[in-house]
This record gives sequence, structure tokens and C-alpha cells, in this order.
Amino acid sequence: EITYFGSMLFTRCVSGTRVVPRGQAKTMGKHDFIGFGSSTENFGDPYLTGACAIGLREDEIDEFFARLDKAFKDFFAKRKKDDAKKKKAG
Repeated sequence: EITYFGSMLFTRCVSGTRVVPRGQAKTMGKHDFIGFGSSTENFGDPYLTGACAIGLREDEIDEFFARLDKAFKDFFAKRKKDDAKKKKAG
């Protein structure tokens, strides 16, 4: 689910964000990376990071948060709709 939220941010032009799922594993060559993208293998929860550049204007950060807020609202609305479908089907 959290990676879906990351794709929603991308398609809504919310740039500078990165969603890090819990326990993601990647193998590169002979090396396994558990918790890939996180600072530790044992981080307990997925998380979202946001980045900005020096010189960011107030209107730009306001737009960032407006888009982020809309993405959260859309995400939770879709999740609620999907849960209702599952409940009805099962």
C-alpha cells in the first residue's frame, strides 16, 4: 500500500518525495540490502521523506503541501472504497 501512495505522489507531480516501505530487500551483485532505502535494517515503520532546495519560496511550499494533502485524501478514499468492496465480496 505504501508504494502505491508513492506512485500517487509521482502522478500528482509531488516532487522531492520518497516513500520507504518497511523491510524492503534488494540484491545488488552478491550483496543483500535489507531495509533498502532506509538507514537501518530494523526500521519499524514505512515512512515518507520530502526534500527541497535552498531558495524555495513560500508559495512553492504551500503548493507542495496542498498536493500532498490531496494525495493523502485520495489515498484514504481509495482505501476506504477498496475495503468496502472486499467486505461486500467476502
